[in-house]
Formats: sequence, C-alpha cells, structure tokens
Amino acid sequence: MARGSWGQSKLLTQKSWAIVKENRYLLFFPVLGFLISLIPLAVFWIPAGWLMVNDQNVAAIALAVVGLFANQIVISISGGGLVASADEELSGGKSSIGHGIGRALARLVPLIVWSLIATVVNVIVGFIRGQGNGVGDALRNLAAAGILAMWQIVTFFVLPFIMLEGRGPISAIKDSFSLFKEKWGVQIFGGVRIGATIGFATILPGLILVALGFFAAFTGTSGLIALGVGLITVGVLLVMVGALLITTMKGVFSVVLFRFAKDGAVEGGFTEAELAGAIRTSR
Repeated sequence: MARGSWGQSKLLTQKSWAIVKENRYLLFFPVLGFLISLIPLAVFWIPAGWLMVNDQNVAAIALAVVGLFANQIVISISGGGLVASADEELSGGKSSIGHGIGRALARLVPLIVWSLIATVVNVIVGFIRGQGNGVGDALRNLAAAGILAMWQIVTFFVLPFIMLEGRGPISAIKDSFSLFKEKWGVQIFGGVRIGATIGFATILPGLILVALGFFAAFTGTSGLIALGVGLITVGVLLVMVGALLITTMKGVFSVVLFRFAKDGAVEGGFTEAELAGAIRTSR
C-alpha cells in the first residue's frame, strides 16, 4: 500500500468508521463503560482525595488504586462486549448490546484478572513517571511512555483472545505477543495506525479550547469567566466524543486485525495490504 503513515491511518479510520456506521449500537459500549466507570471513581477517588488533603497518603493511594482497579473492570467488560458484538457482526450474524454484555459477563473472571494485571502495570508506570522538570524526570517520563506504548501493542489482542478464543488473561497476553511477533516481527514502533484523524479533528481542538477556557476564566472579569466556562465545556465534550469514537473503532478494528493475523481473513472492507500495513515497524 503506497501511502504514508498519515494516509494509512486515515484510510483505516474511514473503513473502521464504516463498520461502526452500519452498526451504530456499537458506540454504546464505550459510552456505557464510561458512565458506569464514574461510579467506582466517585466511590473511591473522592474519599481518596479527602484523605490526601488530610495527609493520610498511604490510605489515599490504596483507595485510589482500588478505584482504578474497579474502573478497569468496567472498561474491560464494556470492551469485551464490544469485541464480542463486532465479531458476531463481521461473521454475518446479528448482535445487540444485551448480547455483547452477556458474553462479556460470561467471561467475567478472566476479565477481572486481566483488569488486575492492567491496573498493576498502570500503577508501576505511574511510579516510574517523573514529577519534576529535571533531566532525570524527563528520562523517567520517556521510559514510562515507552513501556506503556509497548504494553498497549503487546496486549492489543488480549480482549479478542479472552472473548473469542476462551483464553485466560496470562495466556491471552502471551498469545497476543506471539501473534504480533509472528505476523509483524519484533521491530514494532508507534502502534496501530488508526484514529489519528479523529484525534486531530476532536481531541486536539478540545484540548486547545480547554486551555483557552482556563486562560479566560482566570482573568477575573465576569464576562471572560463565563466565556472560559463555555470554552472548557465545549472542549471537554469534544475530547469525550473523540475518545468515544476512537475507542469504538479500535475495538472493532482489533477484531478485524485479529482475524487477519490469526487466520488470514480479510474482512470489513479492508484489503490484505491495508491490514498488513496497519502496524508500524522499522522494516
């Protein structure tokens, strides 16, 4: 496929969106995950914040980690439901929100264990990150970003293996890495080429609006404060919409790419060259 990285990302995003557009209920899975994940965050993170303010740091960190774990469970269930429904649709069947969530709940124990592993990795990466502006902190941030990027690549097929192949979480991680290594080798960098155009169209403008909103709100005049609140609101909504679209398309594309990497199947309107070039390598 004679395209640059940007062109490939745009094409893969467009074709993934075409699948979602035909099955718009798939968008509900990340929405449901986001809304329900607010519950454990409120239950655990608000008390954690109160404990932190009162210098009870150990208890605050413990509660925050428990909240992160509970949040990850919700995200894994919604992601598992999305993968199950996308697989059913790509197979020519008919799925639904209830069908997808039902299949995810049937794999609840492996999804919980996977959530625990993901939480531990995120906590470790959080501790690696630097907290200051020095050279050492910059190197730590770079190392943390590299670890997180590689982890996301290695585990890209974990949910498909858990949901579609009945693997346990440890086996799914090993199989996901082995599948990537077999199909694309080990010289992988940058991850899966999908979602960049959505990010530039929604998340980037949203972050800019939020920054401008905070700048306006801290000027002190009532008119600019109101403008700042409005800009922040619109910016946050744009970020949320962008994250929703990217999450949905990545979930669907993980199934398409999983079928291609494992069985050589070319589905969803993609070509073999497009799927083979979906992973950035140094070769």
